[in-house]
Amino acid sequence: MNLAEALIPMLPGSRGDRGVIVFVGAGGKTSALFHLARELVERGWSVLVTTTTHLADPRATAGPTAAILWRPEMESPCAPGPGPAAVPAPEPGSGPGVTLLVSREADAPGKVKGIDPSWIPGLKTAWDFVLVEADGSKRLPVKAPESYEPVIPPGTDLVVGVIGLDCLDRPMDGRTVHRPERFSAVTGCAPGAPVAWEHLAALVRHPDGLFKGARSPRAVFLNKSDLAPVLPSQGQLDQLPAELVLVGSLEEAP
Repeated sequence: MNLAEALIPMLPGSRGDRGVIVFVGAGGKTSALFHLARELVERGWSVLVTTTTHLADPRATAGPTAAILWRPEMESPCAPGPGPAAVPAPEPGSGPGVTLLVSREADAPGKVKGIDPSWIPGLKTAWDFVLVEADGSKRLPVKAPESYEPVIPPGTDLVVGVIGLDCLDRPMDGRTVHRPERFSAVTGCAPGAPVAWEHLAALVRHPDGLFKGARSPRAVFLNKSDLAPVLPSQGQLDQLPAELVLVGSLEEAP
């Protein structure tokens, strides 16, 4: 099973032909987003990738490539009213594959700045799928959100929370966890203590945890199963409050 096969049936009405899918968390979130984007493009759909925060500049990484659309005006909120779709989708068969929409280069090196979340509903009318990264994690396996995170846009149909299982048994500090002070408050994991499954489960369950602010159907993607010291049991997975739980690796089939 790949990500598209797992996630598309979760969209409203199981239509599977249009939707806004938002990625939050850590441990391979950007890789999962682009991985899904390529799978959807291969199925013939128009796919727009964007972010409501910051994203690693694909021109500066060895990761997935994408055609980049620069829209500086979209850093600010869109004008009230329905209006036309902000960015038209390409004609079938003529698109560049995965398209990345951002406003400008970010102040931080190697990053691009995203768009204001108010533009997402308009984009949704023009593209089959809009994939949004709504969280930052500094490439660490796991995180807990700050008060202003994540930035989940209106019109979201599905929220995918990503956790890297390579965090298990590692000390709870800034080398493993993004925002360790928040992670400790949400999960009860003491600074320096090994991150355990019960802490990850608490992160998923807590209202200020992985799915903070999410109102849409939720899917958990436990990534990097190939690097996990031990995999959670089926009983442990069944305790997670999400409509779908995936365990896998982007190096293999999820």
